[in-house]
Amino acid sequence: MKFGVLIPAICFAFSLPACAKTELDCADFDIRGIYLGASNKILSKLKNAKNLNINAVVLDIKNDFGEVTCDLGEPEISYTPYIRDIKKLLKELKKQGIYTIARIVTFRCETGSIGDFVVKNKDGSTYVDEEKMSWLNPYDKRVWEYIAKVVVATAKVGFDEIQFDYVRLPQYKSLERTTIASELKTKNKTQIVNEFLDFVISKLTDLHVKVSADVFGCAIPEALGAKSTWSSKSIGQDYTVIAAKVDYICPMIYPSHWVKNSFGVKCPDLEPKKIVFRSMEYSKKALSEKSQKARPWIQAFTASWLKKGCWQKYTMKQLQEQVDALRGLGIKQFCFWNPSARYNF
Repeated sequence: MKFGVLIPAICFAFSLPACAKTELDCADFDIRGIYLGASNKILSKLKNAKNLNINAVVLDIKNDFGEVTCDLGEPEISYTPYIRDIKKLLKELKKQGIYTIARIVTFRCETGSIGDFVVKNKDGSTYVDEEKMSWLNPYDKRVWEYIAKVVVATAKVGFDEIQFDYVRLPQYKSLERTTIASELKTKNKTQIVNEFLDFVISKLTDLHVKVSADVFGCAIPEALGAKSTWSSKSIGQDYTVIAAKVDYICPMIYPSHWVKNSFGVKCPDLEPKKIVFRSMEYSKKALSEKSQKARPWIQAFTASWLKKGCWQKYTMKQLQEQVDALRGLGIKQFCFWNPSARYNF
């Protein structure tokens, strides 16, 4: 059947705007979020994404490199001013009716940025993962206290929600030759992640702020006893246990990140609607049909690093397919992820 080829060709030849959607159909969703990173161009980035009908933004407050990105009004928290005036920015966003989410990269950080608080190899060198990033020691209670201090200060400047990302341990490279190897034997990764979340969330009880946590997509099927390519236990994330602790659980279900034949789909990146539907169908079963806690991260980037023939350019069409899949399951919230925080759709 050739319609999939002919129709785009006709649209291009005659330049008919009606042939292609220029605005995302998602107004019926309660939270329609987008990751915008941390910069002094947040408002212009949001304006550029206007056709996505966004009503929520995710901003980096503690970023992937371990840096706090703005002045939180706490003298003991050093920062790099990627965002010049966070209170002024939040005031403007709320004036526009935008729900504000603070992303806190929890345990991963840039090599050498946190000194003695990072996981070390037994020879005294800093442990690094495959991306040459280091990790804060989740067994060090001083780390817990520091993150809690950042989180409380973030809540106080006026965010609606605190979101924990990288609230886990490394997934690939072994930790057996590190200084926390013995601690892993007495308290496993899942236990330490859960205890940390209990500790830090308790600090937010009286601050009237929502709490969410990002988890790997593989944690969803495992919650129902199904096998994943690798176990979510290797990073310490138990889907249903974490969901019970937070207001929203945010599985990263990017089609490009599922391996070949996931959910019976040969090339997941080529069929975003199926992947999103089937992964979140598992989520609904794991959390109970009536639960509204799941707010998935969906794909707004092109995974051109995948094998030839197994990826496609993500346009408004692919974004809409993912949103439609969620709608079909009665899920009324999502966030778009693009690591560059650029959305040219």
